[in-house]
Formats: sequence, structure tokens, C-alpha cells
Amino acid sequence: MQEGTRRPAAKKLPRVANTEEKNAKAALDLTALQRTPGYMIRILQLHIFDEFFEYFAAAGFSPAEHSVLITVRDNPFVTQSEVAVALRIQLPNLVKILLKLETKGLIKRKRSSRDKRAVELVLTARGQKAAVQAATMADEFNQLTLSPLSESERKQFLQMLSRLVGARTSNYDQGSPG
Repeated sequence: MQEGTRRPAAKKLPRVANTEEKNAKAALDLTALQRTPGYMIRILQLHIFDEFFEYFAAAGFSPAEHSVLITVRDNPFVTQSEVAVALRIQLPNLVKILLKLETKGLIKRKRSSRDKRAVELVLTARGQKAAVQAATMADEFNQLTLSPLSESERKQFLQMLSRLVGARTSNYDQGSPG
């Protein structure tokens, strides 16, 4: 092309969706799944985790880090093995979380005075402040999460969840699947 002359703009053809895209856009019938507690609890968990990450982004806590921080706060001198069992986190994964919290200066690990083989976890002064912030944020987040429910429905919902978890936890602790 010579300088100063312009090629005419190419016409854009309408984009034709492929079969996969058409199928993905069509609403799927999930009626049967939506009648099962496992599916509905899992979908709710996914939504809550997405919202949690967004809400806690400024504080820099993941749901797992938050749970560990609060568990250590509420259980002075708890061991990492006890936290792993209580939160159902595999020990190697917990060690990674603890390393992050330790790097942030929020916890310290030390040999247990009760059992020299065990490692106890304690919050640092910075960790105690972070736990206060995390607890305040969690209270606000939980209120938002449950806001579609009335106050009595919230209490009932949490009581029902506790009963369901409790029934499975006692079976789990005895070695039987829930």
C-alpha cells in the first residue's frame, strides 16, 4: 500500500456460537440436585468462599488462615496436630498455612512443655491484634451471609447445621463415615 492510502476496514462478521457455547448458555435442569443437601451445601460453600476472599482481601486472610488464627486464639498452647484434627486439615497442608501465618508475624511455634515431640502454637502480639480484626470482620461477614434470613431463621439454620455436623462428627470420630 502506498503511504497515505488506507485499507478499508474489514467488516466484522457476526460471531456464531459453537454448539458447546449454545449448550452452556441453555439453563440446565438441576431440580433433582437442588433437592439434595450435599449439592446445596456445596454450592452455598462455594459462594461463601468467593465472597469471603473478596471481603477479607484487604486483611489478607484465606478461610483456612482465618480458621487457624481463631482456633489458636481460642485454644492457648494448642498443638499443630490438634488444630489439624479439629479443622480437618491434613498436617502437611496445615504446616504451609502455619508458615504463612508465622511469616506474617502472627503466630509462633514452640516445643510443647506437655509433650516434647509436639509443637504448640501461640499468637504473637501482632497475631492477637489480627485475631481481633479477623473476628470483627467475620462477625460482619456472617451477618451479611445470613442477611436473607430473619433473626429466628438464622438461629434455627445454625442450630440445624450444628446438629447435622455433630451427628457426623461423632460418627467420624468413631471411625465410621457420616
